[in-house]
Amino acid sequence: MKMVKIVCRLTVTVFLMFLAAGAQAQTSDTYYQAGLKLYSGQDYARALQYFGAAIKLDPRNAAAYQGRGNCYYAKADYPDALQDYRQVQQLSPSPAIDQFINRIQAKMGVTSSPDMMAGGNASADDYSGLFQKGKFDFQNKKYTAAAKDFEKALQKNHTDYNLFYYLGLTYKVLGDMKNATLALGLANQMKSNPQLSSYVKAFRLKLSQDDRDWVDQQLSAAAGGKEINLHHRPADATDYALRLEGGTAFPNLNDFTAEANNGTTYALAQNGTASYSATEPSMSAYLGFEPVVNLEQDIELGFIVAVEPVGTFNEQYSQYGNTTTNSYTITAYELGLNLRWLIGEGPVKFFIAAGPLLAPISINYSSTVNNVPITGNFSSWGFGGQVQLGVDFRMLGNISFGPFVTLQAISANNFTGDLIDNSNNLDIGSTLYTLPNGQWPSVRPIATGQTPPTGSNLTNVDLSGIVPGIHLSMFF
Repeated sequence: MKMVKIVCRLTVTVFLMFLAAGAQAQTSDTYYQAGLKLYSGQDYARALQYFGAAIKLDPRNAAAYQGRGNCYYAKADYPDALQDYRQVQQLSPSPAIDQFINRIQAKMGVTSSPDMMAGGNASADDYSGLFQKGKFDFQNKKYTAAAKDFEKALQKNHTDYNLFYYLGLTYKVLGDMKNATLALGLANQMKSNPQLSSYVKAFRLKLSQDDRDWVDQQLSAAAGGKEINLHHRPADATDYALRLEGGTAFPNLNDFTAEANNGTTYALAQNGTASYSATEPSMSAYLGFEPVVNLEQDIELGFIVAVEPVGTFNEQYSQYGNTTTNSYTITAYELGLNLRWLIGEGPVKFFIAAGPLLAPISINYSSTVNNVPITGNFSSWGFGGQVQLGVDFRMLGNISFGPFVTLQAISANNFTGDLIDNSNNLDIGSTLYTLPNGQWPSVRPIATGQTPPTGSNLTNVDLSGIVPGIHLSMFF
């Protein structure tokens, strides 16, 4: 009988302990919820008391520590806020809290521990220094630099949960979902938790079947004790790319506009015996090909090779049964350098680019009088430059794309070449000149050695203006 009483007492004691623990947790959460309402109403003094009561009842209530830290922060009590946020980071680590701790330290004028700062006491060559530098870059939203730091640290240590966790988050921000899924999957193998497992599953669903298979193979190999390398190249390797650009240009063909105006005026002066018509290109395609080398983080140098088929200016003049047709087909090629600076972090960046341009421009000339042709090929060189603004979306692994707007300033004159008269078997060196208003044709070849009419100027082709378009870049 005595033994039965002892067992009953023990049973009741254990039951009461469970009830007390449940009541304690419930009471801690009740205090926390009350503090949260007071915090939302900006009653920070009373909210502090409720958060403090919640912590007293449950010292592992990370949410209550964060609530109390928020109150201290709102009251500009940064030292106490910092202490509570550090407690939150110990109980429930997250990059967001780590980043906020760093922000508070900056407000207080306190730096992070030396090994967390770039250039601190920890050697940049040892694992700890590389990892802490990566965390510092991550907290300051320098994600590309953070990825390189973590990748270098990975070459020295493949067993740190925190390294794979931060590396996975960094890849995710950069849009590299394949490596983000693998890195977080490896972290989850080392220290599994429901939240991280759900992240990995969600990320995996966003991958193609081939990428899923690759990630599964790597995770299986890691589970078997094999060493995993996330990247197939060194972290500090130079990137190369091939960029294609397509756009629309709006050339300024002022001399040919004057040609059309003079032709119309000249025909009207013939008292109705003549007619004149002309067509002038107002826009043209721009097609660019650009090999690119990544000089350093977010700085690229491209070598521009582009073509701009400006189009053909056509005109026809008829009088007394005689017809004269003239055509000028203009084609421009552009060669140059393009230094591009990418701004921002993550898969979407803005960029500004600029560089010099060299443009060989050709004009194929044809004049037919009553079916008797005269042709000529004239060329010149234009010199200038460009400034480009745009957006770069890098969402498909090694492919990026986006819109751009280029402002280019480039023109050429002194178009020289050979004028060929097949009917008279003549080949005459000539230069294109634009004659003063009132004369027609105002754009005409003048043979070398002949003096152009007074007031004439070398014919000019101006490609200056805005070129909107789309770019597609492939990195390797």
